[in-house]
Parts: sequence; structure tokens; C-alpha cells
Amino acid sequence: MGNMTSLYLCNRTVCAAVGRSARQRVRVDNACWTELPEGCLINGMITDEAVLAAALKAFFHDNALPTKNVGLVLNGSQFLHRLLTLPAMTQRQRYTVIGRELDAGSEALQPLDDYMQISRDAHAHTDTILATRVEKSVIDTYMALAAGVGLTVTSIDLALGAQIKLVKWIPELADKTFICLVFDGDNVYSSLYVQGQYQYSTRNRLLCPRNTPGSGAEVLQRIAGILQFHFNNKGRAAITHVYFAGDAAPELAGCAAGLADLQLTGALFPDAPQRVLLPPGQTLAPLCFTVGNLIDR
Repeated sequence: MGNMTSLYLCNRTVCAAVGRSARQRVRVDNACWTELPEGCLINGMITDEAVLAAALKAFFHDNALPTKNVGLVLNGSQFLHRLLTLPAMTQRQRYTVIGRELDAGSEALQPLDDYMQISRDAHAHTDTILATRVEKSVIDTYMALAAGVGLTVTSIDLALGAQIKLVKWIPELADKTFICLVFDGDNVYSSLYVQGQYQYSTRNRLLCPRNTPGSGAEVLQRIAGILQFHFNNKGRAAITHVYFAGDAAPELAGCAAGLADLQLTGALFPDAPQRVLLPPGQTLAPLCFTVGNLIDR
């Protein structure tokens, strides 16, 4: 397969990466991002399709992005996801179990379920998977938007799944226990990885303006909450690092003192030049969802 245009949409940021994965490497030929007009896309919900379509058309035109073979990366409260460990079974049986597990807490009238395998325990004959559900109308809305912009969409995936694939791809993170924070406007997406394996995630809206002492305090509260979650689950491996991604550089500087008090090391999401080839001057931190989406499941 040729290059994919991986396109992330959720809140204020639209981000794209054009490339492909092959032979244990991801090659990104073009990467770009910009802020969307305020109010046209809120937490993954399209609130003004005409304004959003016009902004995407301009984004693709201004950055010479291919409109064929587009892989959408979506996020937001409309997507229910759950980490499950299941015994070996047929595909049909697995979807039946996933459906039952996701029914709790779901009010979808026409649910669409999918999953991504996270790991396999050959000794116990079990698979750990990330199961996801979304209402069909949500996907229909995005497909209508893409058609109006002139995009040929060939895949739609969850942003968290893209991040999990990227973390597994980077040798530096293989055995590390850390928190990853991805900032998108006034939203922050927090994930916990224990010895390189995804464990937990949460989504929060920042109430204070970005890059202020108030927002820094909010971010540290989110980190403290994940530390408590890890402690309550009797996590044996200590959390050592917090990686900041998305439009995160100002928040990293504002949280430095608080992270030191928690005995945590803060850094931007790491580059991996031996595995991820980026255009000159680009880094992985603002691109983690779109680059991760280029990696095959």
C-alpha cells in the first residue's frame, strides 16, 4: 500500500501526517497542523459542519496534502473503550463477548464495535484487547464531512489505539512505566503505561486558561490522580516519567517544579529516529496520534 494521509480531529487542533510503515520503520514525508475555528468541533463532536469543511479544505490545499487514502484518527466522549483480557475464542465469539462487555454504560442505538489486540499470553491462552464502541451516526457524520471536503477515507481509528501502537514501536518506552499527556486546546488526554503496556486512560477539560499557574495546577492534579490509581491497583513498577505531547511545550515548563516534588521526570514525548523518520525540524510530540495511525495493527 502507498502513503496514507493520517488526519487527527477532536477539539481545536487538526493534525496530519503523510507516510507509511514498512520494515519496522515509519517514514513520514509531510506533517502539519493548525488550529480550527473555535466552536466547529468540540470534543470530537461536529457542531458546525460548513465551517469545519471549509477549514479542512483550506488545510489540505495550503499544505498540499493528498486527499486519497485518508485514515481518520478520532477522539472524544462519543467513543467508549475498555481494556479486556479474554480467553482464546473465534472472531465471532469475541465480538459477542465484546458486545456484552460494552453494553454496560452504553446507550448506542446502532452500536459499532471494534477492537485492537494489545498483547497475547501464550502460556495462559489469553489476549488483552482494547475494545471500542461508537454510535453509527457519529461515523456517518464524519463520512459525510469527508465526502464534502473531497476526501477518500479508507480507515477510521481511535486516537488511543494509535498512541498504543506508537508506544510499542519505540524501544525507549518498551519497559518503562510512565504517564503520557496529550494536549488539544483545553482538553488533556492522560494515559498510564506500565512496563510499556497500556493500562488506563482518562479525558479531562482544563478549566483554567492554558499556560497559566492555574492550568499547571490542574495538570498536576490529573497526574496525582493517576499516581493514586496506580497505587490503588498495587502497581509494582514505579511511575518514573511523564511525557507531554500535542501542543504541550508550555505546560511542560509550567509543571516542572511540581513534577520534581512528585519525584517524576517530565519531558516531551520522545523521538525515535531509528524507528520513525520525520521531516527535518519535526518532532513526535505534536504528531503522536497521526504517526501512530500510520503503523499497522
